Amino acid sequence: MSGAGRAGRRRQREVVDVAEPVAPDRSLDQLLHVRKQRLDRFERERREAREAWRAARLALRQNKLRWRAALALAHEVWREARAQFFKMATTSGQMRRAKGAYERMKGEAMELQLECRDIAARARAAGAEFFVARRRVLQANRQQEKLGILRDEIGAAARQGEQ
Repeated sequence: MSGAGRAGRRRQREVVDVAEPVAPDRSLDQLLHVRKQRLDRFERERREAREAWRAARLALRQNKLRWRAALALAHEVWREARAQFFKMATTSGQMRRAKGAYERMKGEAMELQLECRDIAARARAAGAEFFVARRRVLQANRQQEKLGILRDEIGAAARQGEQ
């Protein structure tokens, strides 16, 4: 009977130690890939912020030119009206009308100046946004370089350990 019991039961074998190939750790490579995508997004945002800032500065320049032209025109109209009045070429009624026109033109120029201030504030905000985006890109570049160096050092240490 003892022979029959042995036939039904298998002997446990010792496990042979065979070096199994270890799958290389790809988590750092995956992290580098994700960070690269993030860096690309930051660079795109920086480019868009730069373009928005340039557009705001261009709008400010154009508005300033309109404001300066309106102010110069108002002053020129007033100078001519005064010159005509002092030459005794116009009446006091015409002078009052000219003064009213000058005051209106001066008011329009002041409105343009206020518009310039608003546009300048928007341009400053766009510039600040650009520099924030630029700083993000620089930090992301530094992180990317550090991770690349770390990956290279880990790979070199692993190769050295295999030898």
